[in-house]
Amino acid sequence: MSQEFHLVTRERPTADGFRRALRDASAGTAPPVVDGNFEDPNAYLNVSGPQLWIEVEPPGHVEAADLEGSYGDGTVLPEPDDEQCLWFAVANVPVSAPDGSAEVAWRVFEDLAARYDGVAIQP
Repeated sequence: MSQEFHLVTRERPTADGFRRALRDASAGTAPPVVDGNFEDPNAYLNVSGPQLWIEVEPPGHVEAADLEGSYGDGTVLPEPDDEQCLWFAVANVPVSAPDGSAEVAWRVFEDLAARYDGVAIQP
């Protein structure tokens, strides 16, 4: 079964921040290749390597009210910005992805959540 992870942040993660988090999370393996444009919220990224396959939807602006009630009671979303919006990203790890891909995706989102005032979620 494929795995999905969500990232909700107050500040939009940068492409450099994403690459840094990806490099750190996949340390000890060949550097991952990112195909796509992280800066475009309508883009779709393929992250791959010899032992890695993750599909990422870069952070897009979403109204905080649209996320209310989307997660369990224990999930605390960040405070929205002045426009009452947050940034929302999705990582999908296909069922056929190499072992360890889900762990890398999760660690990337945890890193970004910590640095960009957010939360990583396993729905």
